[in-house]
Amino acid sequence: MKTFDFEKYIAVLQKAKGQTIPWSATEYPTYPTIILSLAQDYYQSAEYDRNFDRSLHQHHYYSGLPESEITEIIKNSDDYRLISAIMSAIIHGEKYTPGMWQALIENGIILDLLVHAYRLKQN
Repeated sequence: MKTFDFEKYIAVLQKAKGQTIPWSATEYPTYPTIILSLAQDYYQSAEYDRNFDRSLHQHHYYSGLPESEITEIIKNSDDYRLISAIMSAIIHGEKYTPGMWQALIENGIILDLLVHAYRLKQN
């Protein structure tokens, strides 16, 4: 398993926050290569929760989480497994919900998740 470079990708997401990620003629937005690398590196790392559905169910989340609820979880939860499961669901979810990463990158939700996960991991 790869080691996920939180610091590298937090810097990338800080620059991407508030920036428009355009849609091309395909069914997916035109993600910069570094964003695709972030997703791939996270997926290939020990941080990715391969059982994120089960982890989310254990926290009583059975369907999609709205952005406002994710924001509340980030503010109020010190449970690394929950944060990891949410991030893993997001990484996995773009395949089924094209453009999900786009919105969550532009509004800073993925940035906030990674910052919080990194803080929790350091403690």
